[in-house]
Amino acid sequence: MPRRELDWKSRHKWARITVKENMSSDVVSVDMEACLMDIAKLMRDQDVGCVPVKENGKVIGMITDRDITCRVTASGRDPGTTTAKTIMTSDVSCCFEDDLLFKAAEVMAEKQVRRLPVLNRNEELVGLLTVDDLAWHTDHLLLGTVIQSVYEAHE
Repeated sequence: MPRRELDWKSRHKWARITVKENMSSDVVSVDMEACLMDIAKLMRDQDVGCVPVKENGKVIGMITDRDITCRVTASGRDPGTTTAKTIMTSDVSCCFEDDLLFKAAEVMAEKQVRRLPVLNRNEELVGLLTVDDLAWHTDHLLLGTVIQSVYEAHE
């Protein structure tokens, strides 16, 4: 897929804003060997819709509430024995906390994702950038471009 440039009139407003200024920093993550029952409880208790999966401190995947529903429950798998590594999405795009916000938004649009794990330069997980964060901290033109790209993937 070709790199998708964001096209919004107020791009100059976001030229100096970093991901760190807009991300959620209270992100929770799970180990790749964690069972889905525990992950689902964690997601419920933390009121989150996704969790990054880590191995040796590095992000290697992502699990969403929809993954659990479709890949475990609807498939008749046992959530007590199914592990994160067996259902996670492993092709995960990330961004860095010091990246410019509009560049991270371009990655979200290009990869057609609603969430990006945020790493520091040591590649440690430090946050999560979501379309909700964009909705709270940017304008409708930036948000609209990202959301349009995400939903084009599901048509």
